[in-house]
Amino acid sequence: MRAILPEFVGSMENIKNNFYFSFLALNYLNQRPFTQDVVLPCNLTHNIMRSQSINSFGLNEVQEYGNSIRRHFLNDMVIAYERYSMIMFTSHNNGQQRTDPSLINDRRLGAHRFEQLPNIYQPDELRFLVQLRRLRNSIVHYNGVYSATNELDYTFGTQSYLSRGNEGDHISIEFDNILWVYDNLIPIVENGNSEYFSNYPIP
Repeated sequence: MRAILPEFVGSMENIKNNFYFSFLALNYLNQRPFTQDVVLPCNLTHNIMRSQSINSFGLNEVQEYGNSIRRHFLNDMVIAYERYSMIMFTSHNNGQQRTDPSLINDRRLGAHRFEQLPNIYQPDELRFLVQLRRLRNSIVHYNGVYSATNELDYTFGTQSYLSRGNEGDHISIEFDNILWVYDNLIPIVENGNSEYFSNYPIP
């Protein structure tokens, strides 16, 4: 079980690297106008982007790519956290023997099950984790709007969110605040992991 945390941290580092790699595409796009077609270095049947097509990209397409970067970074962090939590919980329930959640037939399985174990997270840490999932849900699953079934009331970095009374309103998150989430999520998970092994020592 002790390898689960390092795997989470490694996944988070890869996610952050992918976030920064995304901006390389924007830097490349800013070299327009292109005079030649671009051959994509991938195994696709249609791997050629016509220069005319690239040169016709407008501000809306570039802005939507930025929105996509934000969504992916936020969503990937929450996915990594949820996977960590589910592996910890299924392993805990299997005598602390590492157990992949995909082998467990339980539709109720989720990150909240590990969070509900006593003496893992402090109340402020738990609130951060719950609100982070709700922020992801609002931005990814509810297409960037507040939802009545996904109550959100939290400040991430410099952005405050309040869903009650604002259902249906559009929300987003700035790049710096996603990095704030990243910088806070890892130590919270590390603290919780330490508390787990302090309170549930492996025999």
